[in-house]
Amino acid sequence: MKFEVREATPGDLPAIRQLCQSSLAWDRQDAPELADLLWSHPEAAPSLRLLGSFGGAVLGAALGTLAGRPGPDGVRRGHLTLLVVAPEARDQGLGRLLLSSMEERMAALGAGEAWVGNQAPCYAWPGVDVRYTPACCLLESSGYQATPSPAMNMTVDLEAASLGEDEGDRALGARGISVERLSHEQPDAFLAWVEAHWGPGWAWEAARTLRRDPVSCHVARRGGEILGFACHGTNRRSWFGPTGTAPSARGQGIGTVLLRRCLADQRAAGLRTAEIAWVGPARFYSRAVGAFLDRTFRTFARPLS
Repeated sequence: MKFEVREATPGDLPAIRQLCQSSLAWDRQDAPELADLLWSHPEAAPSLRLLGSFGGAVLGAALGTLAGRPGPDGVRRGHLTLLVVAPEARDQGLGRLLLSSMEERMAALGAGEAWVGNQAPCYAWPGVDVRYTPACCLLESSGYQATPSPAMNMTVDLEAASLGEDEGDRALGARGISVERLSHEQPDAFLAWVEAHWGPGWAWEAARTLRRDPVSCHVARRGGEILGFACHGTNRRSWFGPTGTAPSARGQGIGTVLLRRCLADQRAAGLRTAEIAWVGPARFYSRAVGAFLDRTFRTFARPLS
């Protein structure tokens, strides 16, 4: 089959959503939404939105971004954020054609490296889920190297987890600590606090929770002092994070209460499971809500020369 690759337009978004639904077997819960998330990425470039077709039928798509500035090593990165091929068109070279076309366009825009994964704060996956084995094989055979440490997600069974108010909430109240949903009113001080403690990426994610109704962020305070926060649904509605507690306030159970408040929101919204994305302290989440290590992601990179 001789496939055609062209630049995608906003009118192609329905077709890309359908491709995500039919192709992303491990992301059925919100697959069509991922097309919109990645299409509107802050660093998306029109020339890095590609569509693959044959005889007028849309059979594949690739979306990419270009970093606004070079990294510490002086190299500017392009990121492949999405590569999907319809099941009936696989193993016929379309995925490789979309990948090489994306690399050529990235290089033309000044990228010195192509990456797949490791692109916080706006991301659909930390890397490539290893269960998408054909994607991993395509990247390896195209000269990409996997970074040494995989990223992990944990899964929470929202129907089994204990998420009601308990002694942890009462203990915080006895210390004068309240946990409340972030308000639309005067969020700037909160976002500045998040940025000061964890950087602009987490502040960007936290700001996205203000677009949801209700706001998908909870904040712990003592009087007017912010002590911690937790978000859910920042990039994907089934995902939890980011979350953080000020160093001076740790060890009091704030993180656990914030976690449970967010998961209770997700359960109330009809979700049966939630994912803790790009997880750090696995033991904490396992003890707090019975979360278990589940998805494994690999990040890939190669020079463009």
